[in-house]
Parts: sequence; structure tokens; C-alpha cells
Amino acid sequence: MNATGFPRLDSVRLGAELAEEVRELGLDACTLLDRALPVGRCAEVLSAKRLLGQVWDAAMAELGTAPAPDRLPGLTALLSRVRELESRVDDAKVADGVATMRRVRRALTRLHTSSTADEVLSRADEEACTIGFDRVLVSTVDDATWVLRKMVIEQDPRLAAEMLAAGREAPPRLDGSLVESDVVRQARAGLVYDVQENPRVNRQLVSMSGCTSYAIAPLRAYGKVVGLLHADSYYSPRREVDATDRAVLNLYAEGVSETLARVSVLEGLASLREGMTRLAADVRIAPPPEPGPPRHPLLSAREAEVIDLMARGDANRAIARKLSISEGTVKTHITHILRKLGAANRAEAVAYWLRN
Repeated sequence: MNATGFPRLDSVRLGAELAEEVRELGLDACTLLDRALPVGRCAEVLSAKRLLGQVWDAAMAELGTAPAPDRLPGLTALLSRVRELESRVDDAKVADGVATMRRVRRALTRLHTSSTADEVLSRADEEACTIGFDRVLVSTVDDATWVLRKMVIEQDPRLAAEMLAAGREAPPRLDGSLVESDVVRQARAGLVYDVQENPRVNRQLVSMSGCTSYAIAPLRAYGKVVGLLHADSYYSPRREVDATDRAVLNLYAEGVSETLARVSVLEGLASLREGMTRLAADVRIAPPPEPGPPRHPLLSAREAEVIDLMARGDANRAIARKLSISEGTVKTHITHILRKLGAANRAEAVAYWLRN
């Protein structure tokens, strides 16, 4: 579809039956109007509409000259046929646009089965060739460098390999001098005309390709442009790409971007999971800490530690050192212990502790 929402007219072919009807109308008009009309080519929407428009204008011009009464039925019938065929040609145009959208959807559905970002980028060019292009280049953008990744030219695989080799040998810089710089900076699809004379293209690559126009669409992930799609139609048929091609390629690139973002997240989660697994395997499990003194309903945790050491035979000085407190604090804890346990002396307190 082009900027008006309709398919590209010069590439939409009519069915054989409809094309023949348009041609027959043109021949009948030549006879009735006694003038030459371009009836030789009317197999595409554009040429058919041009012929129908000329027939209409010629018939209306004759009606404006007050023709003989016996000619009026023929002219009226001719105008009616023109309007009926124009309606059918417009239907064919809309149907082609729907077919294009279906091809894009099918290509993206197939691409959606990819499980890694590398697989997405490796398949994106081949799938793009199913939506109306015959030469597609997939690139990544790495630190303002245009990195050629994969290219498909079904009619000339050798040329694709040579262009990739040339681009990888001297990766172009996206420093503002190339049209690709604008696409990356603005994150918007672009269209390049007069390629062989355009000063803002990579001269080596366009000389090798021989193209005269191409479309570019950005691949986005994580809020930035991470790659580019280049496409043209050089072989079947060879034609200039236009705003319709740019729109179709950009629509496809948006779908590729969504798939790329999805598999990148999944890859990141898988990598994180593997890293955690390796980390857990490398970490030695520490033995459980030795149990401390049992809790007591009357004594505080510190007092329980003190009497536990007393029961082990430690003197006040040893208890103070092990608990990192002063010897005077140890004596205070012992006083509280004796009072809380109702013990007359240290021996009675230890006996109570060991018994309970």
C-alpha cells in the first residue's frame, strides 16, 4: 500500500478476464469515437485506469458537441461500461493490498518460531523476499558502525556473497554522511532514489549492486535501533521502489523487531538461569552452626550464654574473653542468674542448669 492506503498501481496486475474486458472496451471506443487509444497495455491497474480515463474524457467531449441522436445510445453505453470496469479495477487494487498484508503476516508468523536473536536475523532476509522484494540485506548497528550480517539474492548468490565480503572488510560508519545514519538517528524508514548519483550512499556497495533505488527500515529493541533492513526489486520485475515498498518493509521490520525483542528477553533469562545454576554448583555449602545454649524462660540470652560456659567449667575471666565482655559484667550476669534461679551459690546454679 502507498501513502493513500492503496497498493502500488504499476505493479498490481489484473486478472486475465478483467484485462481482456478493458482491452475490448478500448477497441470498441476506438471504433465508436474514431480515434486511436493506447489499448496495447492494460494488464496492470495503472494502465487500465489510464485507458478507461481517456475513453471517458473522449466520450464526454463528444457529448459536449451535441452529436447526432443516433450516436447517443452508443456513447451512453460506453460511459456505463467505463464506470463498471473502473469499479472492478478498484476492487482488484484493494484485493492486492489485502494480499500483501497477508504475505507480511505469514512471513512474520514463520519468523516467530525462531528461538534466538541470531536465528531471527539469519532468517529475516529470506522471509522478506516473500513479501515483494528479491534482494534483501540484514545488518546490525554496533557503536555507530553499519555491520553487514546476511544478504539474500536468489538470482545471484555470488553477488550477495561479494557484497557482504566488501561491507565486512570496511564496515561503513554511521557518522551522518550516509542515509542510513538518518534512519538510525530518527528510527524511521527511508527511501533512496537516484542511487548511482546520490552522494549519501556507500559508493562501493551501490556500484556492485547496480540498483537505482532501495528502501531501508530500522530494527528496534530496548528502545533503540539495533539493525537495518535494505530491500529492492531488481529482477522480477525490475522496478523502482516507492513509498509503498517503504511502508511494507517498515511494517515487516516492526514485526521482526517484536520477535527480536521477545527472543532476546528469553535468551537473557536462560543465560541468567544457567549462571545461577553454575554459581550454586561452585558455592560450598557451609555446615550448620553449632547450637547455642538453650533458651530459658527466666534468663536472658546473654545470661544463658554465661551459665552455659560456667557449666563447662570456665572461670569468669575465660567467660569474659569468649563473650568479649568485661569480667565485671560477667559477675553482674552471675548475680542476676543466682537471683532468678533462686540459687544460693554458683554450684547450685550450675546444678540447676545441667538438670533442666
